[in-house]
Amino acid sequence: MKNICFIANYYKTDVFVKVAQSLKQHDITTYWIIPNLKQYIDLSSQFPKAQLLYIGKKEVLSESAEKHDFDLKINELVYGDRVLREESSTWTYDYLLKLQSLYYNFIKNNTISHIFGEVTWAHELVAHRLTLQENTLNCEFLNPHTIRIPNGRFAFFTDEFQSKIKEISKISISKMDTIKIEKPSYLSINDKLIAKKGTLKHNLKLIQNFVSRANQDANDPTLYSNPFTQLKIRSAEVCNRFLFNKRVKETSVKKVPTNKKKVLFTLHKQPEASIDVIGRYYENQLDLITNIWRILPEDYILLVKEHSNAIGDRRLKFYKSVKKLRHTYLIDNKADSHKLLDGCDVFFTVSGTIAYEAALKGKHAFTFAPTFFNKMSTCNQVSWKGFKNYSLKNLINKRNQGLTVNEFSKWLLDNSFEGIMSDAFGDPRCMESENIDSLTNAFKTAIK
Repeated sequence: MKNICFIANYYKTDVFVKVAQSLKQHDITTYWIIPNLKQYIDLSSQFPKAQLLYIGKKEVLSESAEKHDFDLKINELVYGDRVLREESSTWTYDYLLKLQSLYYNFIKNNTISHIFGEVTWAHELVAHRLTLQENTLNCEFLNPHTIRIPNGRFAFFTDEFQSKIKEISKISISKMDTIKIEKPSYLSINDKLIAKKGTLKHNLKLIQNFVSRANQDANDPTLYSNPFTQLKIRSAEVCNRFLFNKRVKETSVKKVPTNKKKVLFTLHKQPEASIDVIGRYYENQLDLITNIWRILPEDYILLVKEHSNAIGDRRLKFYKSVKKLRHTYLIDNKADSHKLLDGCDVFFTVSGTIAYEAALKGKHAFTFAPTFFNKMSTCNQVSWKGFKNYSLKNLINKRNQGLTVNEFSKWLLDNSFEGIMSDAFGDPRCMESENIDSLTNAFKTAIK
């Protein structure tokens, strides 16, 4: 008999519910941590209330916090949370401090052995850090997440940077020997979102939802308390998107000088966990671009590519600052990344897939955040210290003693699972019975 816990997270909750129902047949009892009232009510009809922990703002703040010697870096958690950093400090810090004790008691009293969740929100990271710091709980936090390439596979990540994978003792039955570059399936979903954002219908729907307060829950720590905060942010996105389309002139890849070597830096959508959580301390992307430019040799040029789904996130001033840098080009955001892999020589990103793809091709790839594909000798993690002490050519020649592509492929395939680990909205295929069976078998293996 095992007790595990899922952290509810919008559309991904539907997938977790299916897996939980399947795991019940194997004497695994599921507990839940739930930030949203609507989902709490829904889960109450499917699971005993004794197995549910509702973490609405009022409920947590009304708790009498016990004194524990926790140090979970609360300032860092608030700063990295896209909602809490916009909220009033009169409740955000107190909320997370009280949540620590609430989680501790919930895990301990219910002898929960594993918690499964994302690493996006501060309340998720509180649970993650607590399980690492309090060994007496004997509880492991695992983040089930796609491995990006190859498609249709996922792994259980043990750290909040998604850089360490839980190594499973299992015999690989994958028909694949070496991982081949392919466009991650989430890109097609991303393209649909971009097309939708530009429509009048979409923007009118946003206005309607704001007026009616549809899908809003002021007690949910992942949603803005003040509707005007959300209005201000969404209005800025619309304005920025308009100005980008009217005022920002990107350079066609065909018009980039061909007599110099090329360094490519790909921007992340922001706010997003991949930059604000996984890439913390490297979240200022303009600083990153400037510092890459600082070490640029005379025979190199720097290409900067905007994330197509991030148009609207950044102000006009950002792009003007990029374009002022000598030998730097803001290239077409619609440029085919796979063609850029062939046309560029060096790749920098915070935690983006472009470095993974470049490393698989044997190119020089660098990430600022730790990633699981840093295991390859062709993909190094870099820092400000490296920039200060080495030239770009030194960094290129200073490859790590990592795995070959074939060795990395075997390791990753051995420690990942077949299955679409997504959400019901983003990829409806993940709700199909065959996929749920695959996910369930993977969770059973991880729990053992």
